[in-house]
Amino acid sequence: MGYFTKPDGVLGADLAPLTTGRVTGCMDAHSWHYEVSAEGDIGGWWDGYWFVFSFRGKNKEIFFVHALWNRGVPASEFTQAALYANEWNAEHLWPMLSVRERDDRIAVLADFSVDYSFGLTDEQLDLHIRCAIDTMVSALTWMDTKYPTYRDDS
Repeated sequence: MGYFTKPDGVLGADLAPLTTGRVTGCMDAHSWHYEVSAEGDIGGWWDGYWFVFSFRGKNKEIFFVHALWNRGVPASEFTQAALYANEWNAEHLWPMLSVRERDDRIAVLADFSVDYSFGLTDEQLDLHIRCAIDTMVSALTWMDTKYPTYRDDS
């Protein structure tokens, strides 16, 4: 028996492919509000932050979740915001924070992705979604504390 050999039929019997319907079904079970784009991405607001749940990879097997920070911070703060994002990333496994310049302002994104090539259980999907939302809200709220006087009025 090899280190990575699993017995036939014992593990993975309840794993199912990642689908938009499974994600929206999980969200429906929580009575969460969301919308589905023409491309199949799922978007919604959690605690004032915009989240997008999307599917990447050749077979749409990578579950990619990202959230957008809601502050209107000028681009002149890019370097400092990147240092804050690096501070977060150095102390946390997820989500990963990144900083980008958009329209003379900075955008902070929180990302969390997992490859589900072999499928996942409903419990794993629910855990992934709740973990993504909870940790991303925590990360973006933490960024709020770094820029308490800036709000996005757009």
